[in-house]
Amino acid sequence: MDGLKLTRREMDVLDWLMQGYANKEIAQRLNISCFTVRDHVSSLLFKHGVKSRLALMVMCGRLDNGR
Repeated sequence: MDGLKLTRREMDVLDWLMQGYANKEIAQRLNISCFTVRDHVSSLLFKHGVKSRLALMVMCGRLDNGR
């Protein structure tokens, strides 16, 4: 994810997302609303240039694994 400017909260949301958690579960774990999680996910999708959570997870998984 070189060059991407993610907020601390976006990184938190991404971490839970990569573990397969739904927005509601992420919201509960981070003590924020589902709407806030949705906004962070939308921002992550935009910043990574993808249109789905799955595409985001694939892209981030590849980046983390050095592929």
